[in-house]
Amino acid sequence: MNHVDLKFCGILSTRIDRFEIKEQSPYRANMRCPICGDSQKSTVKCRGWILDRKNSGWYYCHNCGASMPLGKFIREISPALADEYIIDIALERKSFRKQIKLLKPETALDTLVRKKPKFMKKEGPLSRIKKISTLKETHPAKQYVVNRQIPTDKHFLLYYAPKFNSWVNSILPDKLNSNFDEPRLITPFIDSNGEMFGFAGRSFDPKAMLRYITIMIEDDMPKIFGLNTIDFAKPYFVVEGQIDSLFLSNALAMAGAEGNTTALQNVENATFVFDNENRNKEIIQRMEKVINRGNKIVIWPQKLLDNDINNMIVSGISSKEVETLLEDNTYSGLDAKLALSLWKRC
Repeated sequence: MNHVDLKFCGILSTRIDRFEIKEQSPYRANMRCPICGDSQKSTVKCRGWILDRKNSGWYYCHNCGASMPLGKFIREISPALADEYIIDIALERKSFRKQIKLLKPETALDTLVRKKPKFMKKEGPLSRIKKISTLKETHPAKQYVVNRQIPTDKHFLLYYAPKFNSWVNSILPDKLNSNFDEPRLITPFIDSNGEMFGFAGRSFDPKAMLRYITIMIEDDMPKIFGLNTIDFAKPYFVVEGQIDSLFLSNALAMAGAEGNTTALQNVENATFVFDNENRNKEIIQRMEKVINRGNKIVIWPQKLLDNDINNMIVSGISSKEVETLLEDNTYSGLDAKLALSLWKRC
């Protein structure tokens, strides 16, 4: 690990509970996660790690799923210390000296720590496939989207890749087996600057073994759909499915449904919405983590049969009615724990 990151790991060791260096080379340090607070039942459980990744520090928590470069982790803990880290990095990389004088601390951190986007808006791989909004009404992909009752004013956010594997390999060579190819619906992960950092390909075949294939271009970015449209200043929903998010007025989707808050802003405005699957142990565990963090969460009514928002829409419930249903069934704290205990037994 580079000496700047090692220096700040040493500083962190005095500020984080149960910080312990496990190995010096390659560097591995274990601690209680300061982001999620780690286990609330056991004060000796330590599931946060700082690891050496390509000569730089990387933080990961096995409890909340937080995953980020060391610089971003430092800012989560101490903005003042993060400013010192920025300066040290700038001095280490002489080419950034002029830039550091012009940038605000938080902007400088993004410039120094995050990779430069690989694909610009006009030159990106999305230009090689078609938006659903541009397809003819008779096109199978267009018909699929229409049958799912996705609002027409959201069709421009979705894309059609006639040969998904070939398209992926044009971005990341040899990523997928080129001997097998199929058309897929593309939901791109785009940041607030309009840059694509990943995407999910949904199969049109309901019997497909892999209904979703998620590909990340920038490994240090979160698997989130909707960062380019969300308004964090207003109340917003965090749902599981990318398509589900398109039916709500202000929502984003976390691919994989981790329920991790590290990539979100103004988390107090967020309400987490998991699929209506009360027999799914993995979803139950994730819901419990969200509740234990103190976040707001939707606990579905016991008599509701549809398992996700899109199926509710298809069954005849309007988007406005869905949002009202979500608002009326939002819980937090002890109320959420009680509602969850009843829901998972029904």
